[in-house]
Amino acid sequence: MSNTFIITMVIIALVFGVFPMARFLYTNFIPYLKDSFSQDAVLKNGMVTDAEIVNTIQTSSWDGNKPVYKLTFRFKTKEDDLVESTIMKPLTFKEIETLKEGYITTIKYDPENPNKIALVDNPLILVD
Repeated sequence: MSNTFIITMVIIALVFGVFPMARFLYTNFIPYLKDSFSQDAVLKNGMVTDAEIVNTIQTSSWDGNKPVYKLTFRFKTKEDDLVESTIMKPLTFKEIETLKEGYITTIKYDPENPNKIALVDNPLILVD
């Protein structure tokens, strides 16, 4: 095998294998993991408020057979500051019907950094 062939194959492997995988990890996977850990912390220690859904976008990622959505919320903090923040969350198609643009939902935010938010999953309340 000639050196030209080996160099060509390495370039092809980089362009079609390594670079797309690195791009996927950098743009989709790592931000999703960071967002998930941040949401867990906010759910434990955050302040509850109502937020308007400003934007919903389905990403190209899936988690547990559910598409991952990028949800942008606008809300007021306890200090009356208007904040707009985005989270990534896997949602079923039924759940996304209740989280459309313009709808109001309950979230929790970190009082020290209001840009860190988490969507509160409202429990099902059964009435006799």
